[in-house]
Amino acid sequence: MMEMSIKTDQIKILEDFFQDLSNVNQRRVFIASFRRAAKPLVNAAKTGAPKKTGRLMRSFGTMDVPNEVAILVGSRLSGSNKCWYGHLIESGTKERFRKTKGNAPTGKVTGTLFFERAYNATESQIYDTIEDEWLKEIDRFIIRTNRKLK
Repeated sequence: MMEMSIKTDQIKILEDFFQDLSNVNQRRVFIASFRRAAKPLVNAAKTGAPKKTGRLMRSFGTMDVPNEVAILVGSRLSGSNKCWYGHLIESGTKERFRKTKGNAPTGKVTGTLFFERAYNATESQIYDTIEDEWLKEIDRFIIRTNRKLK
């Protein structure tokens, strides 16, 4: 049986290294670690999404929030796998009517709440892995930087 232990002084060294990074590099490390930690949520949303055409399922991913240290998880609105109607399937719509033809009803969409179920199922897993992914990403950043310097 192989045991793996992480010493607290190693974590302290990584945290000190992180504090010495520029704001841009700190943001890069945070965004990369958030993306990796959110992967279970993205996968759960993809499996729970209705698969009538598959476009909604393929559009799920993470997006950076400009000028902030945050990501958005949901259906992408641009790129090759875009899908603009994810919120309509998630939340549903009220009864809709046409403006012409005497206010003829066009129907309503009943919400499926697939993303909310995926979030509730993976919330604790995401919060448990954020710190581990952050430390791993700092280590990856050090390796990449050393490789560039050679």
